Amino acid sequence: METVKVIINGKEVEAPKGKLLLEVCFEAGFPIPNFCYYKDLPPQAACRMCLVRIEKMGRLQTACTVRVSDGMVVTTESEEIRRTRVAMVDFILANHPLDCPVCDKGGECELQWMAMNYGDLLARFDERKDATGEYPLSPFIWLDPQRCILCYRCIRVCDEWVGNHALGVRGRGAHSVIVGNRPDGTLACENCGNCVEVCPVGALTSTNFRFRARPWDIRDTVTTCTYCSDGCQLRLSIREGRVVRAWAKDLTKMDAEFANKVLFSFQTAPETRHDWINEEFLCLKGRYGNEFVNSPDRLTVPLLRRNGRLEPATWEEALKYVAQRLLEIKRTYGPESIACIGSPRLTNEDLYVLAKFGRQVVETPHVTHAMDVDWRPFFKRLTVPLLTQPELREQMPTILLIGGNPPEYNPLTAYSLRAAVHRHGARLFIVGARPISRLQVATRFFHIRLRSEPAVWLALLDEGEVERAAEATLLTREELQELRRIVWEADRLALLVSRDVTGPALEAAAVLGGMLQAEGGRIVRVLPLLRFNNSLGALDMGLMAEMPAPEQVGPQIKALYLMGCDLVRFYGDAWRQALARAELVVAHELFLTRTAELAHVVLPAMSFAELDGTFTNNAGQVQRIRRALSAAGDWRPDWMIIDQIAAKMGADLGCRYSAANIFREIAETIPGYEGITYARLNKEGAIQTARPLMPLEAIDRARLLERLRAQVEAIDRTAERPQEPAPLGIGLFEPGTLTEHVPLLRRAFGWVVKESVGASR
Repeated sequence: METVKVIINGKEVEAPKGKLLLEVCFEAGFPIPNFCYYKDLPPQAACRMCLVRIEKMGRLQTACTVRVSDGMVVTTESEEIRRTRVAMVDFILANHPLDCPVCDKGGECELQWMAMNYGDLLARFDERKDATGEYPLSPFIWLDPQRCILCYRCIRVCDEWVGNHALGVRGRGAHSVIVGNRPDGTLACENCGNCVEVCPVGALTSTNFRFRARPWDIRDTVTTCTYCSDGCQLRLSIREGRVVRAWAKDLTKMDAEFANKVLFSFQTAPETRHDWINEEFLCLKGRYGNEFVNSPDRLTVPLLRRNGRLEPATWEEALKYVAQRLLEIKRTYGPESIACIGSPRLTNEDLYVLAKFGRQVVETPHVTHAMDVDWRPFFKRLTVPLLTQPELREQMPTILLIGGNPPEYNPLTAYSLRAAVHRHGARLFIVGARPISRLQVATRFFHIRLRSEPAVWLALLDEGEVERAAEATLLTREELQELRRIVWEADRLALLVSRDVTGPALEAAAVLGGMLQAEGGRIVRVLPLLRFNNSLGALDMGLMAEMPAPEQVGPQIKALYLMGCDLVRFYGDAWRQALARAELVVAHELFLTRTAELAHVVLPAMSFAELDGTFTNNAGQVQRIRRALSAAGDWRPDWMIIDQIAAKMGADLGCRYSAANIFREIAETIPGYEGITYARLNKEGAIQTARPLMPLEAIDRARLLERLRAQVEAIDRTAERPQEPAPLGIGLFEPGTLTEHVPLLRRAFGWVVKESVGASR
């Protein structure tokens, strides 16, 4: 990288050529006030707060748009610059209401800081302020136009980070106002709230946080999102034992004095590092979907079925009953008559203890978890390392996505794809049956027949199968040859594998990376777009047995031990009849789900906000979840409930009443987790597991191709290529067991309890 020498306030600084002067000044220890600048957003030069003097230039320059060159001499502090900053603060405050005591941004407002540090004692303008009332842009976001300082951060973040283009500006000069993309000025978008987070003042606020707390009376805990498998980090803000907001603001981007003096929301010192895999991005569910923790519908005590009805019981009664019944069923029918099924939303610690309980105490072969797609063949034949989000954004010039809809089901991945294109000019190629309206940055879209993704993998694996693949996908032979050329000639390639890819095609996706790397020393990484936050962790913890069929319950399987798993909701009504045939159904749950209603024992468990543990995301990165709340009900962690039942069955699982002890055992026994500790996770953030890879020579590629051809032959040739993109919100707005207990989401979308695919916790 070519560097240049710049003199700032008499100090010689070396910096990359072409870097923004504002960023160079910050890194050199010369902070410059600014509003419209924001890292990873295009320069705007709207606020004029960052004016500096550059030698040989006739007037003051905006540091947020000037790029450094060799020999540049810069002055950031002088009487001329001071007077200019005072004037700019005056201009901004000329039409800004002085309502800090009632503004939700009070205490976290950048304008407050600028006014105190760069403004004057008295304002020079006494014009009547534009008293426009606030109004909702959407069910999630409110706009107060008179507070807006027209920095345009919100518009740029919507365009660049989310790809929605849902915000714009109407009018000119003092009459400019931010508006939504609907004719009435409201929003038609995923309502992710990233615009709210980057707003430097109180112009944009979140519906669920307005008037609920002040920054100095809340406590923040950094944890990991409990929705999709991308694994975003976030802060949960707690006030009086309730979650009041989730946010991902990077305080290290701000002046340290600002963070210490103005951002009072931290009772401890602000973080000195922020290298979260999601940077500052959060989706709709990550930001607004966490208040299920506060729900009055939470189970608070164990329930035991007596005379056909679930009635409150003590923990001692419930645990003793479960232990006795499991022992009776095991003695009478054998251990294989019991199935232990977990949820891919639970922590690694919970799932590890469940697997240990099932194998060592119950001694059953039926230890598994609820899966929407069977990813086991993919990970068994994985030949190259998994791809992390920072690698996707920064290091992969060629990216191929086959199937799926990341903006709806893996929003952070969609953010990273846009960032890779915007920041580094990466080439993004998408193969899919439906256009993806929120990924318009693609270099090329290959439009295929519905559910014909396996044929694409066949063509990529074997050039001799291009004709067969073309007939199956409705692509031309030339298009498939071009796709092969893109893949086989790329020096650094990212392969994104969606849930639309199943069976032998999944194995092909795992094997292709190794084949490419073996040819010419290319660097290839793969990212499987799993559905749930700990889908990969569930596989790693050993919950990999075949899922029992509903018809097995009754004749073969007499007891079901379900941990956070709503089988009726997840798999459908066939399980309703199956559960009715079981002699014993035990359910750990947060709420009385459809499955819990049919259980013999329901045990109230803790949510992710009330316990310590870890999740493993789709890149194989282990991340901490941290206890943010004290238990408001008689809840217990899932692993603790199992440990206590095991003790009553005469077994010791070695938990020692500590999630840290369980994870220590995980690190000692689970391949790839060696050396990972809570202390390292607290210090380093996300740590990628050393996942075992299969050598290419150990794979029977001829047999794989034979099975893949059979899968391609089964593709429905009457299916067409859908022309319309998937409806907005098909994934993000989908109700689930957690989200339908979030009042804001229920009100916003009119959700009712209805059949829908989605795991319980």
